[in-house]
Amino acid sequence: MERRTFLSVGSASVLALTAGFPSIAAGTTADGPAAVVEAYYRRARAAEDSETFAEQVPELTHSVSPLSELATDAPMAFDGTLRQELVDVEVVEEDVSAERIEDISDFFAASVGEEGIAQLAGNNAVVAVTLEADGVIGGRVAKEWLVAPEDGEWRLVWFDGRNSPRAAVREFFRQVNAAGSFEALDEPVDDLSHSVSPLPSVVEYNPRFFAGLRRQELAGTEVVAENLDAGGLADRFGLFANWARRADIEPIAGENAVVAVSLRDDSIGAGEFVQEWLVAPEAGEWRVVWFQ
Repeated sequence: MERRTFLSVGSASVLALTAGFPSIAAGTTADGPAAVVEAYYRRARAAEDSETFAEQVPELTHSVSPLSELATDAPMAFDGTLRQELVDVEVVEEDVSAERIEDISDFFAASVGEEGIAQLAGNNAVVAVTLEADGVIGGRVAKEWLVAPEDGEWRLVWFDGRNSPRAAVREFFRQVNAAGSFEALDEPVDDLSHSVSPLPSVVEYNPRFFAGLRRQELAGTEVVAENLDAGGLADRFGLFANWARRADIEPIAGENAVVAVSLRDDSIGAGEFVQEWLVAPEAGEWRVVWFQ
């Protein structure tokens, strides 16, 4: 696969969702993988305009990344970067595979080609960010950056420009853990759940259903199935199928994803185990339906 030159400003406009200023740095160090992501947002915050910011982007960018070319050819694509706010940043995965890198976005995979992906695979990190963003349900967007070392420093490679199934699960897990009490779970669960999900009802009547999530540590995520039909949903998520009406299942049949979530719970000596989460898109956003 040959590297493709970035030509489309329209495609580049997805950068409008990657903006802000690092007010929280969870689990990061000054020179770790998250530092370059924080620097990106810090410089965006200080820049007078998108052209000024775009001139600085190549200093933070890996040589494999198309970001430098984008900054040169279409600095206006960074306009949104100056308007949104970063509220949380965390390293969530390390040394991901070539297949995982290809999943970041179709444009990115086509741009860097097979050789570029092979160069990045196995020596990288995924940095999850949460952004304050006007015009989206709940006011926040979860994104993930791929970063990789080069010449002894961590560099930006690309971001998950889509509202992905993995990102939806991570943001749900993060907000459930960040809530100050069980009583405070109502708002994040309502905001991040699909309209067919029973989870808002569960949190209203039995908030301690989420007690396990609140003491567990997220170790990794992987999409293991996509676009199950109604029968497949019922077979894989029996509790949800028993709870939901047929009319609730039909809207998500054929358009969904199953995310395998690796968790650790040291409090019960369980070591690492896996849950499956069902997510589905609604109004352009991936949302959590159920987990078990």
